[in-house]
Amino acid sequence: MNYSFRKKNKIVKYIVIHYTGMKTLKLAYQKLSSKHSNVSIHYLISQNGIIFNLLCPSYKAWHAGKSKWKNNTNINEHSIGIELENKGHEFGYTNYSKKQYYSLKNLIYFLKKNFYITDNNIVFHSDIAPNRKLDPGEKFSIKRIGIRRFYNKRKKNEYSINEMLSLYGFHKSYINKYKNFCIMAVKRSLNYKAINSYQSKKFLNDFYNLLFS
Repeated sequence: MNYSFRKKNKIVKYIVIHYTGMKTLKLAYQKLSSKHSNVSIHYLISQNGIIFNLLCPSYKAWHAGKSKWKNNTNINEHSIGIELENKGHEFGYTNYSKKQYYSLKNLIYFLKKNFYITDNNIVFHSDIAPNRKLDPGEKFSIKRIGIRRFYNKRKKNEYSINEMLSLYGFHKSYINKYKNFCIMAVKRSLNYKAINSYQSKKFLNDFYNLLFS
């Protein structure tokens, strides 16, 4: 399978959650473990909750692609990737199973303890590449695994949309170039059914509460 050695000065500090976006688990497993696919992952969790450890997290998997988060670029260098079996938006997006959430919760607990990863550094593929990716998507609930990603302190009463996108974690270049995609990524994080870039009062209020509550 595909992997690289992490650079000595690169510390693992993120967990990136994906969905497989393929028709079957078998196809996903084959692609993620093939050296001819140009992709790879550390962990794969089936609908039945089975965890496949495809690559030691000490090595760099090829899962994030062109990506940025906060002040970091090339997120593969800094992250552990987890794929959840799901056909995705292209082949029939479905709810994640209870067994998947249970296994994911246990796996993330293990990784947090061993790599000293904090809740605010558990991210979605759509966060680090909002112009390219939709996963794990609006049907994924981070609350189901007991993770609180945001605990910002209020420094003033009002924040602009750009300020909130920055506090969420989007890289400055993405906010400038892909602002609408960033907004849609936030709506997926909020589990909205309608995903668009419209900034309604409800969305702005929900976004604010996500960041500061």
